[in-house]
Amino acid sequence: MTDVLALVGAFAGPAPVPPPVGRFGRPEVPGDLVPALDALAPAVRARVLDPLGREDPPPVPGRPRTLVLPAADGVVAPARQVDERTCGAAVLALLALAGDPRLALGLSRGPHGVGAAFAAAQRVLHARATRGPGGLPLWPAALGTPPWGAARVARYGRVRYGHRVVGGRAARTVLGAAVGSAAAGVPVPLYTGGDLAGGVSTAVPRHVVLLTTVRSGVATVYEPSAGRLHAVPVAGLVAGARGRRDDRLLAPALGGWPHVVWALLPRDARG
Repeated sequence: MTDVLALVGAFAGPAPVPPPVGRFGRPEVPGDLVPALDALAPAVRARVLDPLGREDPPPVPGRPRTLVLPAADGVVAPARQVDERTCGAAVLALLALAGDPRLALGLSRGPHGVGAAFAAAQRVLHARATRGPGGLPLWPAALGTPPWGAARVARYGRVRYGHRVVGGRAARTVLGAAVGSAAAGVPVPLYTGGDLAGGVSTAVPRHVVLLTTVRSGVATVYEPSAGRLHAVPVAGLVAGARGRRDDRLLAPALGGWPHVVWALLPRDARG
């Protein structure tokens, strides 16, 4: 299906140029947050400043690691989507947390626990991405978060996003831009799915994951249904756009789907 969309030029166009390596690697900490951060336990402070665990050693291929939310009370809560509709919202929430220490600190202090705060954030972002002016529905909420809605609300600090279909001859170009952005320090939401061989219902975006980092030819991917970080070869991730169904590392990282079908790419970084 995405090949057809790419063929007719729908949701296509030149991929944005990735930002310089390291330019957006870590958001600045506002001075007024320093006392509150210094009052936290070291492990909690590290998680508030790095909600995606990008400063930790990367997971080992084939051995995914649970991503734990920043919790001021020290209670361990995995970063999982709250229901079957909110994979995209969970990704958008973690993307925003990774780019905003103030937001991450606030979530860590949720009055009913960080897990409840993360669930509430998912519901808010899901509503924003599926509704338009005046709160009018633009997309059936039961179908999850559409790429264009996710791109509209996606934030990583100053960075804003556009979206591109991954299909046809442009597939590798779009995924190359996604890999380049993650290598530069900007996480990239990726939509995954199947193809027409599995029926029309599988040949559309079915799940959302987050490409968090790329180092030495290995990509780290956050998968929200299990709340885990997976390590996959970059070559496999890019080739997966063409349906490498036998890749035992790739499918779990993509939520059980064989390849990437859509990508949210950073388009600017307004001051």
